[in-house]
Formats: sequence, structure tokens, C-alpha cells
Amino acid sequence: MKLTQLLAISKSSYWKVGVLGALIFLIGVFAFWFGLGLVLRTSLPLTPVDSAVMEPNLNRGDLIVIQGVTNVSEISAQPLTGDIIVFHKPSEPGTIVIRRAVDKTLKDGVWYIRTQADINGFPDPWESGQNPEDIWGDGFFHQKFVIGKVVGRIPLLGYFPLIVNELVRTPAAIFLLIALVFLVILIKYSSSLKKAKPLSVFST
Repeated sequence: MKLTQLLAISKSSYWKVGVLGALIFLIGVFAFWFGLGLVLRTSLPLTPVDSAVMEPNLNRGDLIVIQGVTNVSEISAQPLTGDIIVFHKPSEPGTIVIRRAVDKTLKDGVWYIRTQADINGFPDPWESGQNPEDIWGDGFFHQKFVIGKVVGRIPLLGYFPLIVNELVRTPAAIFLLIALVFLVILIKYSSSLKKAKPLSVFST
């Protein structure tokens, strides 16, 4: 067998190890995410803080830990010291909002919540939802929008998902991000191959 053939086999092995490593990493990430979600009772156990409206308690770029609530009665809702909660914006359910619960009321067996940003001196003016029952009274929203309450934070770690979110808003950006990942893998394993000691094998 020729030396070039052996080098080709070695290079192929590096790629297999790289792909296997990437696959194991992705499986580990998904397992961690779903495991954390089961423990915290929510499908969204972690999310980044994307604005400064909750300073000084939460800063932009923080990664917050969210615990799901089985009953909104578990949420403490009062000015200054109420729980910080995560919920879907009533008028745009696809948008995630982080605010402090400052009041709540029970109406016909349903909890309605009022929130406020820590930097503001007045409650959030939630005026409309997609259905008539989504909003009640002066800015209270339906309990169905609540995802959970904040139970922890990791400073700065939220910047990574925020940057990725900005990058992957277009198909072209997604392609470039995937290409960059593969380029990093290629450079890493090509470099490792070049550093490998030459094999003392002669052609037969």
C-alpha cells in the first residue's frame, strides 16, 4: 500500500471522528435542553435578555433560567418585589417578553396579570390581544400567556444566542453560518493531519 493511500485513509478517519464528535455534541445539547425543561417544567428553560428594561436586576446579555408554573397563583405579583416572569406578548404570541408581575386578579376562574418594566414607573399598557378574552381591565393579560418565572441568571452568556439570532434571520445568513462551521472543522482537522508524524511505509 502506498503512503498517499494511507494518508488518504488517515484523513478520512479524521473527518469521521470530527463528524462523530459534532453529532455527539448536538445530541448532548438537545439532551441537556430537554432534561432541563423536564426539571424546570417548561419548554423554554433558558432564554437571553434582549433589552435593558429590567435593569439593574437583569441586564441585556444575561441568560436567564425559567421555571414553569402549574398555577398562576404561585406567582408573587406586587410592585418592586414581585416575581419576574416570562410570557408571550398578548398581541404577538411569537414574541417573548420579560417583566415583573405587579398585580393579578382572578376573574371567572382565570388569572389575569399586570406587569411592569423595572425602569418604568408605570405598568405595561397591554391593550389588545388576538382574542377578546386575552386582555381584561386596565392592561391585565390572560394566564395562558405565562411561560414561567425567572429563578436564576448567568451574566453575559446570553449574548451568544442574541448574536446568532441576529445572524440567522435570512436564508443567506443561515448558509454562511453553516459554511463557517464546516470551515472551522476543515481547518482544525487539516491542521491536525499536517502535524501528524510521517509513516515509515514504502510502496510494495
